[in-house]
Amino acid sequence: MQDFNSRTKVSPRTKNRMKRKWTKMHGDCQRFNAIYKHLTRKSGESDADLVENVKTSYMERYGNKRFIYDHACNILKNYHKWNAAELIDEDNLNELFGPDPRASPAGKQRVAKMQKSVETHKCEAAEAANEAKRVKELGLLECKELKFLMIDTSSLPPEKAAYIERKQPEIMRKYPNA
Repeated sequence: MQDFNSRTKVSPRTKNRMKRKWTKMHGDCQRFNAIYKHLTRKSGESDADLVENVKTSYMERYGNKRFIYDHACNILKNYHKWNAAELIDEDNLNELFGPDPRASPAGKQRVAKMQKSVETHKCEAAEAANEAKRVKELGLLECKELKFLMIDTSSLPPEKAAYIERKQPEIMRKYPNA
């Protein structure tokens, strides 16, 4: 991050901004690489021609979406993980993001996965609390409606009694086992 910010003239990027950008760029570059591995250079065709063919295939496959990360591919192609040991089946995109079938280079350790953030836990807790509140409110409503069924209409004025008698069958249909 510091290296990027030191080489650019735009405002410095935060870790989160860079991570969001990298996630999108990495997926697109992986898809591009899968197509690149499948296409073969024709006789007399230069590397630049092959890249143009890959861009055309990419655009056709992903709904007229242009590949815009040439600069990233030029950097990534020099890294071990980028150069897949065998061709990747581009029809099965899940393989693109699965584990690397090759062993890591000696002396390099795998970076631990990030744990859920505090914000994620707070969001999940809020959702659980809202669900519990909704279940409680539904239970209270059911209790009130069942209590409504037990109202004796014999001592009520005729218009109130008629209203209650019209509503009781609706409630009974709602709770057939009550």
